[in-house]
Formats: sequence, structure tokens, C-alpha cells
Amino acid sequence: MFLDFITENWLSILVVIGILSYTVYLSVTKQWTSIREFAYAMMLLAERTFGDKDGKIKFNFVVNLVYRNLPALIKPFVKEEDIAKMIQTLYDTAKDFLDDGVINSSVKK
Repeated sequence: MFLDFITENWLSILVVIGILSYTVYLSVTKQWTSIREFAYAMMLLAERTFGDKDGKIKFNFVVNLVYRNLPALIKPFVKEEDIAKMIQTLYDTAKDFLDDGVINSSVKK
């Protein structure tokens, strides 16, 4: 019975799966944009709040805040280590841009 339903409606099932996948993709992509913007805002807050020699404290502060504020839909699929890697990449990119106004790997990591 179930197999008959699938074989008779396989095209409709594929279309529905495709639409759902695309919808999830769009929502996740938009979520990552807002997460990235939040991360940059937290980096600025950490720079203004902590001293120049507190690099590790600032980094952990940003990672913890971003991870805690992840949307509930994304949190089960993302580990704190993944957020730490993302934050480091965002920081490196921002630092590279700020040195000469171009992202060109001119700043050593």
C-alpha cells in the first residue's frame, strides 16, 4: 500500500522534498547572515570592554555569546568549536580589510 503510493506519486514527492529543502536552505542562509552580523557586533563590544592584552578572554566572550544566542533550529547541528572557527575566520577577514581596505590576505594570521 505505502510502496504503491510512492511509486504512483514519486514526482510529486520529489517536488515537495525539493521545495522543502530550498525553503530550509533559504532560512538557514538568512540565519547565518544574522549570526555573522551579531558576531561582528560582539567583537566590537569585546574590543571596547576588555583590555588590549585580553585577546583570549575577548575571543571566548564572543564565542560564548554567539553560541548561546544561536537560533534553536540551528543549535543542535552546530558545536561551539564550529562557532569558534567561524569567529576566527570573521576576525581574520575583518582585520585584513581594516589594514588597507581590501580583503587580500595582507595580514598574517
